[in-house]
Amino acid sequence: MNTSELIRRFVDEGAGRPLLHPMMQSLLWIAGILLYLFVFLMVDGFRPGIFEKLTSTGFVLELILLLLIGISATLSAFCLSRPDDFQMPWIKYSPFPLLFIWVVVAFATQADSIGIGYLWYSLSLDQFDCPIHILLFSTLPGIALFFLVRMGAAIRYYWAGGMTTLSVTAFAYLFMRLVENNDNPAHLLVWHALPIFLMCLIGMVAGRKALRWP
Repeated sequence: MNTSELIRRFVDEGAGRPLLHPMMQSLLWIAGILLYLFVFLMVDGFRPGIFEKLTSTGFVLELILLLLIGISATLSAFCLSRPDDFQMPWIKYSPFPLLFIWVVVAFATQADSIGIGYLWYSLSLDQFDCPIHILLFSTLPGIALFFLVRMGAAIRYYWAGGMTTLSVTAFAYLFMRLVENNDNPAHLLVWHALPIFLMCLIGMVAGRKALRWP
């Protein structure tokens, strides 16, 4: 669609209903996805010994960082749904410092357990149920969030798609840490972090198709 046709389309359709502020969109979305995952949490139940686990500073900090990653990715996605990034072009980089800190908190102190041998052994166990669960928990919220972001006028499709996917997968990973009784760092890297990274790459490609608005 060329510029003249786009202008004609806007004139014919008239002004659309203004979107909520990205912060308000984010708050509503985060409340919704936390409620969505809470329902699953009540069905699956917390991991055994959750109260003892919550006495671990590292575990609590990891949960907080995952929550902050999900929040920052959500706000980034909604800002990126505007052509001017809501005049905050830096917003798309905001999850990365949090991701770096999360990697340090979750894995740096356990470097001896994530050597090549451990990673290869974990990969050989074929524990596909973990990424499948992350995907299942992320699918419906992901579709909904892609729809909400598409209601705007994103022009950075890859960024918007990636941030949308990171938002839902970060919350799904947070949920998995609360229900799955497995703290093996090699397992978490191979069957949690790596699948989420691949999902975000797929989300970037999907953004090019699903968020194209002209």
